[in-house]
Amino acid sequence: MNVTDQVQLIGDSLIAVSSGRTPAVGIIRTNGQQVGNIASGDFPIGSFSPASFDISDYPTVYILDKKSESVLEFDVNQQKFIQKIKLNLPNDKTIRIAGAKFKKTEFGFIAELYSQKHDGFLPAFYQNSGNLLYFFNGRGEIQNSILEYPMEYAEKKGSLRPSNYLAASNHADGILISFPHTRKLKRYTLLGEEIEEFPLPLSRYFDFDLRASEEIIDFKELVSGDNLNLPSNHYFKSIFENETSIFIETWMKIGNGGIEKTRFAHLMIYNKKEKKWYETQNPKGILDIGMLAGVVRDTLYFYEGSMMKYDDKYIKRAVLRPIEE
Repeated sequence: MNVTDQVQLIGDSLIAVSSGRTPAVGIIRTNGQQVGNIASGDFPIGSFSPASFDISDYPTVYILDKKSESVLEFDVNQQKFIQKIKLNLPNDKTIRIAGAKFKKTEFGFIAELYSQKHDGFLPAFYQNSGNLLYFFNGRGEIQNSILEYPMEYAEKKGSLRPSNYLAASNHADGILISFPHTRKLKRYTLLGEEIEEFPLPLSRYFDFDLRASEEIIDFKELVSGDNLNLPSNHYFKSIFENETSIFIETWMKIGNGGIEKTRFAHLMIYNKKEKKWYETQNPKGILDIGMLAGVVRDTLYFYEGSMMKYDDKYIKRAVLRPIEE
């Protein structure tokens, strides 16, 4: 499994991983041993295309399938397909190809949908996409929808580099959501009601300014291979929350050159007791640190399995320590 798309920690001993190239969700121990795999074509339902997954009810795995516009339910221990729940999508919406926000809840499912009305390079995409997060009941019927692109994105006159600017947590009793360039983090209930807002702090490393191209880029220019001079914006890769803290992993392009020299990650951390933000020093290369999979007590688990730098996969642990200034 390569070009990692999504990782989730299961307890303190297993990590679930999906790939941007292989239509599957793999389960591995934190020592690197693979213990399970839900792969397209291995079940009588035929092929599927995972846009996201949820393992909060492990060993049950829920896969958001773009191909069938459904939620697929599996038991990974028994390698058994359980059921398919067809989602009643709006006519102008589809499921993202990969990296969609998705969560199984006691009420049904939350899924991020993608507008089909406009190309993602056009300003109209951010101006007229409508709501992004949809709340479905257990039968796949829409109960609510929230979150249009904020003004910081909609007001841009040029093209934005295609990216999933929406970041969301996967907490048990609610969701934390941020469009990072608004410099806000918001908490919603599992029914889509906004209940709290945090201002995001200034950062020594993360650039909150959102930059677009000077002119609108069309599809012909995109496929021509020309240098489009499309700015690379910083964004949030993931948000995690436990009883004491909120953790945001950032992904940033700093400088010029190849991915090994210019792509970095660092953490922004909110201490709930102190009501204060901190950030880690010395951003790490994303091919060295990988993707934050989860947090158990004071230990952070990262997964690096891109195969862009190594043939092996790496699970890394880190413990945060304060630095005296």
